[in-house]
Amino acid sequence: MAGAVLATALATPAQADVVIGPSVSYYFDNSNLRASDLDGLRDALQVIDADLTGQLREASGFDDLTVEVQDNGSASNSDQVGFAMVGEMVNFGGDRDRFTVTAMYGSGEAGTELVSSRYVTLSVADVQFTELSIIQTVTAEEVDRLDLELTWQRRVSENFAIPAGARYERLAVTGTGTLVIQQNDEVRQFVADVLGEDAPTRNIDALGRPDRIATERSLETFSGRAGVAAFLPFNAHAVAFFNGMVHASHQPASTFETRFLGFDEETLGVEERRDAAETSIGPDFAVGAQFILTDSIALTSAIARSCSSRCRAISISAIRG
Repeated sequence: MAGAVLATALATPAQADVVIGPSVSYYFDNSNLRASDLDGLRDALQVIDADLTGQLREASGFDDLTVEVQDNGSASNSDQVGFAMVGEMVNFGGDRDRFTVTAMYGSGEAGTELVSSRYVTLSVADVQFTELSIIQTVTAEEVDRLDLELTWQRRVSENFAIPAGARYERLAVTGTGTLVIQQNDEVRQFVADVLGEDAPTRNIDALGRPDRIATERSLETFSGRAGVAAFLPFNAHAVAFFNGMVHASHQPASTFETRFLGFDEETLGVEERRDAAETSIGPDFAVGAQFILTDSIALTSAIARSCSSRCRAISISAIRG
């Protein structure tokens, strides 16, 4: 989806071939809107809860007792995240090869609604107990973003160039929200009876079912891209351009932490979810125009799309003086 970026930079030539300038931008990130395929639903198989099954078999004496858990996937609705970012850029090189180093930091806010379900089955002899849980989570998140990027461009002619670059991105996400769980108690009631525990009250430590949560996670992405760029001047101070590149990105495994809060915001429990690493390779396209405002500042308007689903549209940045 299209986004918009507004950036400003003041150029200070350190040498004839070097441009240094502070940068301020607004950046749209669509990565939190990505939709997964249906593999998770197709692979939502029942898994035996070995620990609980062992406890219940020992306590009850039923060797054929089995507890199985099936997570049936989830669905989410999220806002697009906009980042107000500040940083520094350095552009250097000669007429044929130019390098740009950029460091940017910013923050944004987003809202997310997540609905998931879990199905638990307890079987013993010819008796079966079932428990269905529908879990709804609504959170407001604050996102801190760090971008570090190195790009290189070799000019082949006045109308063609070969660009390439490497990028590091880090998102630190913290959020608070509400948790609503709707479920029946057949399995938990049976477990309580067998293990001699209190009947389920949907409470934690008898302080009331938590309906407040706090979340925390950190995501890192390493990416590189290379391809071709074409330029077509359409007046003395404006150039249309097209970039077509191959984009590869890798996101290491990450941990998602959820803290369950009581009435006084005290922590009643903590859950951690480990997300596997992800690698993607795909096309990266950008179409737009650049307008020369002064000898050192240019306005760029573009629509971009990459395999990571991020887009940007308008920028003002320092150029070679």
